[in-house]
Amino acid sequence: MRQFTMNIDDGLLRAAKAHALNAGRSVSEIVRDLLAREVGWATAEAPAPLDGEQARPVLLSYAEGRMSRRQAMDALGLAPERHPDFVEAMNTMSIPWPKPDSEQIEREAEILVQAMLEPKDAD
Repeated sequence: MRQFTMNIDDGLLRAAKAHALNAGRSVSEIVRDLLAREVGWATAEAPAPLDGEQARPVLLSYAEGRMSRRQAMDALGLAPERHPDFVEAMNTMSIPWPKPDSEQIEREAEILVQAMLEPKDAD
């Protein structure tokens, strides 16, 4: 995989970082997915949908804090780029989202603050 540099509006980048953090993804993953869709490029066949019977106990364990999101996704055989499928399954099956602890909220807030305070690149 190659790296490349692009120019992007500061406000858009802040919004993208916040969105990526909320989605449990990186901005790079999101940009790759959007570019692939735009040009009609796919690396693999469409992934199989989640089996509700298999997914429900795993998602409940995640909701109850007995496993992390990464552990739950691994248990369901979901690669990180399938996070939207994970979110859809949680919502479709009406599984409650886990409530983050105050330390997690503080960590995520610090990440957002740092993202917003990053120095602007000089072009």
